Amino acid sequence: MTQRRGRSYSGVEGIAMQDASLQESMGPIQDRTKEHLCMTDKGIVGTRSRLLRAAKAAREGKSVPGLDPASQRVRSCAIELPVGQHYKEGAKHGLFPELDTDPVTV
Repeated sequence: MTQRRGRSYSGVEGIAMQDASLQESMGPIQDRTKEHLCMTDKGIVGTRSRLLRAAKAAREGKSVPGLDPASQRVRSCAIELPVGQHYKEGAKHGLFPELDTDPVTV
């Protein structure tokens, strides 16, 4: 398939919808040897890795991430941090909000 200027390469409009369609419609088995993932597919790679680690933990009888209600109280945020400040510390107030607080976007 050739990408054309001003046209959708995948046939799915919008980058967010393209990513969602890949993450949600993979089917049970895929031949990953035919994939050509790049840096912009980091979310897909991260999601797959996390799911594989969770499956391995469940198989070994260990705790599976995400079942603890506290682990589900994470949201995305857009924030500008000073150079050298680690994001986990600098964005903590946006990623792990108190109840009934507004989203953080800077």
